[in-house]
Amino acid sequence: MLSAREVDAKARRLFTSNRGWLPYLLFGGAYAALFALGVYTDVNSVLALAWPANAFMLGILVRFPLLARPLGWIACLVGLAIASAIIGYGIVEGAKLAAYNFGIAAIGYFVLSSFSRVDQRLERPISIFYMLAAVVPASLYAGVAGSMLDGSLFGMAGTVNVLRYWFSVELLNQLAFLPMILALPEGGQWSRQLPLSFHDQAPIIVLVLSAAVGTMFGGLAALAFPVPALLLCAISYRVFLTALLTFAYCVWTVIATTLAYVDLSNINQSLVLSVAMGRALVTLGPLIISTTTAKRNEVLEQLRYLAAEREIVSNELEHRIKNLFALVSGLISLSIRDNPDLKPLADTLRNRLVALQHAHGLIRTMNASTGVPGELTSLKALIGVLLRPYDGRVEKHLVVDGDDAFIDGGTVTLLALVFHELATNSAKYGALSDPEGTLEVHIKHHIDELHVKWIEKVPRASGQVAAADSGFGSKLLDLTIIRQLRGSYTRSQTIGGVSVEIILPSKLFHRKAGR
Repeated sequence: MLSAREVDAKARRLFTSNRGWLPYLLFGGAYAALFALGVYTDVNSVLALAWPANAFMLGILVRFPLLARPLGWIACLVGLAIASAIIGYGIVEGAKLAAYNFGIAAIGYFVLSSFSRVDQRLERPISIFYMLAAVVPASLYAGVAGSMLDGSLFGMAGTVNVLRYWFSVELLNQLAFLPMILALPEGGQWSRQLPLSFHDQAPIIVLVLSAAVGTMFGGLAALAFPVPALLLCAISYRVFLTALLTFAYCVWTVIATTLAYVDLSNINQSLVLSVAMGRALVTLGPLIISTTTAKRNEVLEQLRYLAAEREIVSNELEHRIKNLFALVSGLISLSIRDNPDLKPLADTLRNRLVALQHAHGLIRTMNASTGVPGELTSLKALIGVLLRPYDGRVEKHLVVDGDDAFIDGGTVTLLALVFHELATNSAKYGALSDPEGTLEVHIKHHIDELHVKWIEKVPRASGQVAAADSGFGSKLLDLTIIRQLRGSYTRSQTIGGVSVEIILPSKLFHRKAGR
């Protein structure tokens, strides 16, 4: 909603222009014409329900805050006075009508103007209820004020409960007319509101056909024929076009009943009023659906934008991580240039960095293939990537089988270090160092645990267990498996090989990706 300072600034620019008076003249003239329409249609029991002047005035005042200045109210008051004089009302009757109409607009404007501009424009599902919060008190005032006016002025003496009548008339006019004005598009947004293609026009065609079929069948039920098509329009179109179509539906019901296509001649005034109220409340359903759909589409558009932005950031982060790995590897090489004795340590560090880089690349590959950032990574795939450099050594003697498990990014990094360390140790002392050696990795889900068995078989004895127990590898497994992953492991010498069984909590894993 415009601030008071913005309203004043625009008003000053408007008043200093040569045609500053024109918007107020048009506003007052339109109000006078709609007021006269309501009076002249009072002779018909159905057309008497059409009194759009107040809904028009309220909608324009809220939708265009510049016209809500005193000059705008004065323009409408002058228009009402001129229309009353032309129709033949005296000063007293005109004053009563002014108190009635302007009281409705004032109450509705006071409530609606207290809400945010977003809700005034019906851009959220809750906005419909905010509109009701303004319309219902204004309609209640209409009922009270109408019952206090001279009933003969409107030909209503002794026919139905006057208070209920004027409340209902005002409410149904507000609900039919007001949303269309509040949701009026800005100047540059009209093209987005219009259904240009035949596919976009299909719901409107269905609406017209359903109204025609309802007219052909006749009876009160005919008024309900277009309702499903209205809901289809609400799903398909923006709020303004939906409001416009619901208003067209209300106009159709008036025309159909007035011209006796839907015969209400044998129905008393009270039932006519009830039918009109039902017609007005029907308009709420499409409006709520349309605002909900519009909000959903807005959220989806934001999500698409955020996904694209996240992909750009992710690609940039991937590029920087690769550069970081290369930088650290370069620093290691520079550090040992003057210390050749540290070359074995440097090679070990570089190999571990490569293992981490491969694990990171696996996470990126899985996410890119699924299109879902944060997707889980296959444990089998991770082990396969880490053992891939050794495929040529033990061709057809490397097996990874059993149940698969899926892990998130943080667990992937830790397990990459574990299995890289086991593979490195095996390449030095165990199955991966012997052309006839075999390496089997078996994965098995238990109730609360995941068991991973790393089994190496070599035709000759090795000192792998002793070397591992006394080296960095053992400390690394203790740190990652026991302390960080809260699991356990056992390493043992078997007949013709080495076995390492890793037991991890099942809460770290998922049996299916995405769960």
